[in-house]
Amino acid sequence: MKTLKTAVLVVAIAGLTACGSAGQKQKNKAEARHTDEKTKTMQEYKSCIKKAKDDQQKLDKCEMLIKAIE
Repeated sequence: MKTLKTAVLVVAIAGLTACGSAGQKQKNKAEARHTDEKTKTMQEYKSCIKKAKDDQQKLDKCEMLIKAIE
């Protein structure tokens, strides 16, 4: 009987541990996607700044990109 309780306890702990790691994997994927989007937006911002040169209206539009990732 004691062995059965131990086995059930081990299985329960293993199951809970697996659930926790699945959530962490999802979190890691979401953070990676967020980082990719931030990188893409920064590249768009740099391109926008190059194209805008000294045009203040265009530069203001570029600033919206930076505000989007803050």
